[in-house]
Amino acid sequence: MKSFKVCYVSSEITPFAKTSIANGLAATSSALPTALKEMEQDIRLMMPKYKSINDRKYVLREVIRLREVNIQLGDATRVGNGKTAFLPNSKVHVYFLSVPELFDRKGFYVDPQSGEPYEDNAERFGFFCKSVLETLKLLYWQPDIIHCADWSTALIPFYLKTLYKDDEFFENTRTVLTVHNLSQQGVFDKKIAKTIG
Repeated sequence: MKSFKVCYVSSEITPFAKTSIANGLAATSSALPTALKEMEQDIRLMMPKYKSINDRKYVLREVIRLREVNIQLGDATRVGNGKTAFLPNSKVHVYFLSVPELFDRKGFYVDPQSGEPYEDNAERFGFFCKSVLETLKLLYWQPDIIHCADWSTALIPFYLKTLYKDDEFFENTRTVLTVHNLSQQGVFDKKIAKTIG
């Protein structure tokens, strides 16, 4: 079997982050990459570094190349950082991408106090998607396939066809978008389009 470089991107991966909202997103985002690794595919995972992810418990290590990276989206620039660990009981690398002011919160998508989605979710996950693409370039790792899991990663294929359309680094990269929950589609007001690219 031919070996592919696969970047699997998800907002939830078991055991690091899991909600009941996404109907199996976290479990699938752990099981599928593990199965692909067992089939000798070169797979790496990327997810946001949420406040609830314990660095010590999961042995997260700082990646020097991913320290204090400027991520620009629309008119805003934010500083991000990257850490890495292994998916427990596997040899699958997981990269945790951190933009503290966007992801250092108690809830992943919803404010636990109000029970409402965070008003800046489009911006939060827009920055996450952009940081995934910038991280791949900083790691000098050109994936054959970027597998995007659910609405929170759906801007990656869009960015590749717009913001990165002339970027030779991604000229041979293809994307797959998997929808896990049709009731959670990440629908936002069209006014946000300028902010997220």
